[in-house]
Amino acid sequence: MDRLAALRLFLRVAETGSFSRAAAEMGIAQSAASRAVSSLEAELGGRLLNRTTRSLALTDAGRKVCDHARAVAAEFEAMEQAVRGAEREPAGLLRVTASVALTRAELAPLAGDFLRAHPRMRLDLAARDDRVDLVAEGIDLALRLGELEDSRLTAVFLGSYPRMVVAAPGFRATAPVDLAGLPTISLTSSAFPTRWPLTDGRAKIEVEINPTVRTANGDVLADLARSGLGAILAPGFLVAADLQAGRLVRVLPDWSGPPLSLWGVWHGRTLPRKARAFLDFLGGRLAVS
Repeated sequence: MDRLAALRLFLRVAETGSFSRAAAEMGIAQSAASRAVSSLEAELGGRLLNRTTRSLALTDAGRKVCDHARAVAAEFEAMEQAVRGAEREPAGLLRVTASVALTRAELAPLAGDFLRAHPRMRLDLAARDDRVDLVAEGIDLALRLGELEDSRLTAVFLGSYPRMVVAAPGFRATAPVDLAGLPTISLTSSAFPTRWPLTDGRAKIEVEINPTVRTANGDVLADLARSGLGAILAPGFLVAADLQAGRLVRVLPDWSGPPLSLWGVWHGRTLPRKARAFLDFLGGRLAVS
């Protein structure tokens, strides 16, 4: 195994904490991965990992090598892209994470077209509502909604989804203040679980709601609204199909909530070619403004 491949392997072992997982990602046996890292340690003249039967831990030297390995890998990929040109077809496994609702509504329907456009690629859609550690989980790209928290990650703004009040047909409200006394359903992971900020483009109002039901999952939120349990404040992608089919209707259509931002997020300075291909493909196909 050449030095660059050994550095990449060591980096994945350090990031995942697992020889077996890193070896599987690179398509080699675990024993070969262990030998490659041992050879790298011998070549560099120091131990990079403290190994026990149950865990791996970086040594001080290992942490320094990790930092250099990330920089080397990023620089090599940038050089490779420059030399081979943008026309080179991306290939390999792309791991993308997004919320369950966003994956179902926006990403899953586009997966087939993306793979037909890039036949050398494979796609792993990690639909999760918890905040995934991109490095530990080996994620190439995350699509995240709302405000970002982790400044160690690189992010690009992809657009915003409109938020609107919707409910099952028959729900009646004539003004935003009416919502305070009507059945509502709250998304606990939202920035507005009990107060809905609404605007008609001129006036702004915050309506304090008393949710009949609360849930942390967007799909369940829409299910509950369809069942007639109350109104929800939801992003457009979550309810677009229901609005078109008439299962849900807009309540107070002149009023809307704050737009919900969508970000593409990744670890490191350089976005891998396969992830760039995915973002480029999504451009113009997502229901963002």
